[in-house]
Amino acid sequence: MNNKYIIYMKAGPYCGYSLKEIEKIKNNEDKLYGKFYWGYGGVFCHPKRVLEFVKSAIKRGEKILVYFSITKSKFNSPIPRCHYQSADKNNWKRLSSEVILVGNQYSLVCTNLKRANFFINLFDYSATLGDKPGKSLGDYVKYRVDKATAILKKEKTGQTRNVDISYVCELVPPYCVYVK
Repeated sequence: MNNKYIIYMKAGPYCGYSLKEIEKIKNNEDKLYGKFYWGYGGVFCHPKRVLEFVKSAIKRGEKILVYFSITKSKFNSPIPRCHYQSADKNNWKRLSSEVILVGNQYSLVCTNLKRANFFINLFDYSATLGDKPGKSLGDYVKYRVDKATAILKKEKTGQTRNVDISYVCELVPPYCVYVK
């Protein structure tokens, strides 16, 4: 299932929630509001860069899928539960009380979180972020890099680095927001 435009992320236990609990929370948000917020932090996939990627995909008539591979690494953050979201860091809107975001700076806005069971070859994609945009995702995602925006390459390199994809969802407006 090689979608042309993807956001690749590792997902796992987060701030005291198991991945199963997170899945249940996000599906409940989606049921209540027609979308859910998938929070994250760090320096990779800053909202400005994600929105540039989204704009490019929309211009070409492409939808963006988020592919999640599972990591067993547990992550805890000192950032408390978020109650507000903003597209520009100036105008903040309160999140609904059922939206649970803990330990996050940013959030993707998604729908239709589904379990999946397939793999992708990271070398079949080019990362659009980083110091060298166009670098193979297989070379880009390593060490502390756990998320990236990427485009399916027209030509394959012959290199292989398969990762199991365990969850998939679709990115929806407003696509990516700041949270606090």
